[in-house]
Amino acid sequence: MYSGHVCAIPRSSVSSVLPGSGRLLKGAFFLLAAVLAVTGCTRKPAATIPHLSIPSSTGFRLIQPIPPVSPPASPSRPIPPYIGTLYAIAVPHPGVVVVAGAQSTIWRIQEKNGSWTKISSPVSADLYKMVFLDGKRGFAVGDRGTILSTADAGKSWVRLPSPSRHRFLQDIDFPDARHGYIVGEKGSLLATRDGGRTWTALSSPTGQNLYAVYFRDALHGWVAGWGKTFLETRDGGRTFAPVPLSIPRVTRQDPSFNALWGRGDEVVLAGDHGLLYRSSDGGRSFGRIPLPVERDLYGVCEEDSSRLVVAGEEGTLFMVGTSGSVRRMIPPAPVADFLGVACGSRHVRVTGVPGIVLLPSDKPETSGN
Repeated sequence: MYSGHVCAIPRSSVSSVLPGSGRLLKGAFFLLAAVLAVTGCTRKPAATIPHLSIPSSTGFRLIQPIPPVSPPASPSRPIPPYIGTLYAIAVPHPGVVVVAGAQSTIWRIQEKNGSWTKISSPVSADLYKMVFLDGKRGFAVGDRGTILSTADAGKSWVRLPSPSRHRFLQDIDFPDARHGYIVGEKGSLLATRDGGRTWTALSSPTGQNLYAVYFRDALHGWVAGWGKTFLETRDGGRTFAPVPLSIPRVTRQDPSFNALWGRGDEVVLAGDHGLLYRSSDGGRSFGRIPLPVERDLYGVCEEDSSRLVVAGEEGTLFMVGTSGSVRRMIPPAPVADFLGVACGSRHVRVTGVPGIVLLPSDKPETSGN
């Protein structure tokens, strides 16, 4: 789980300090090379978010979509909100990146030149995860049961009715164009059978907070979350069974699992304290992949059908080969907490704190707006 000092995003209890849904800043942001350090967690206007940099040798270029902020014209005009946490990143089609985060922040970025547009949100809730079904249709989920949909590659969003209006929703996955699943607070599990137009609540498989979901097809899927929760269903979410894992005792508190990724027979699970597991047999067995750090992991995906990309706190960003070999993708000095990651056939994109987006240094050509 993503724990730490509350920074501009208040939470009511420790149990809701989550990876994504309350991934609260870890207290201080760190240096990358000679870049300045950031400390403190009081509510600040967006203009105080520092502009950082990253060496070109990493293969990434760093942008920070931070709007200019003018002083209030009068005491009655509020200070602009702090918007330094980006949780989710997605690529609806080549050349366009959409990121979302705290306080309904949505940015749409043209990858070729790094320009960004702030997108109006129909809600005022934190947004934790996005998924696109094709180059146009996408969904985002977040606090207070928020489910948003877009039909124009993220240029505009509408709110959908939600059966979980009083619980945060953490992750969303579509195994095909018709079937989708959402998980969240206190075991919340939602499903759609009509491509996301309507959502219904399924019987909860657990009372624990769920942070990740992956379905291989409409029937076979996995959910994961708080306190070592890792469950499998083979009947579309009607029943679940625990998945056995060999989990080392890393702290006195049970670790949480924060991210799932899969394709075909491959299923990958990532969690606190560097715990990373992979199955190559459709989930029948999972083996642990050791990492050189024990940082909490919040995102995982696969680049070019062979190499896993794992992102997490304090600048954790690793490439994991099929043999289990591990290499860093950025220098070891951390710049931030990486909370969201998206993989393409040749490129990796990352977002996180403080309000940063890592894009490939070789700028892809756009294929449309």
